[in-house]
Amino acid sequence: MKKVFLFLTEYLLLFMLAACIGWLYEIGCVYVMFHEYQDRGVLHLPMCPIYGFGLLFLLLVFRNRKNIFLLFFGSAAITTVIEFVSSYAIEHFLHESLWTYEDWPLQYEGRISAVSSAMFGLLATLFLRLVRPLVAKLFKGRARMCAAWLTLAAVVFCVVWELRFRV
Repeated sequence: MKKVFLFLTEYLLLFMLAACIGWLYEIGCVYVMFHEYQDRGVLHLPMCPIYGFGLLFLLLVFRNRKNIFLLFFGSAAITTVIEFVSSYAIEHFLHESLWTYEDWPLQYEGRISAVSSAMFGLLATLFLRLVRPLVAKLFKGRARMCAAWLTLAAVVFCVVWELRFRV
């Protein structure tokens, strides 16, 4: 039971970190392009869940891969497919278009772009090579139960915070 708890909380922390980094990336892109702050999240938190879900999928696919070129190009391809499919799903279910690449070079239907695909490949490679080992080390050390409980507390806080705005 303890192993399952540690496993789940480690992946919850990775999800939250990826969602936060994705939010920062989105904020940064908008600021560089338009010189203004624009909240890019769909939540009332500094998170974009699509980055968290994308990372979990990448962890499943590239679990023990060491080849950095495979990691970069594979991540770029997979995240591009996720972004393309998500754009249609969000439009269908939420009746919104949350992003467009209409003015970007090498774009398709304004839904995906080679530039964003390269950035996603780079971000995923950096995350899987730098952040994930740090989190794994945290969950293997003496403070692993503390890290697990703090992660769980952060998840509960985020859920309560988000529900607070839905009522």
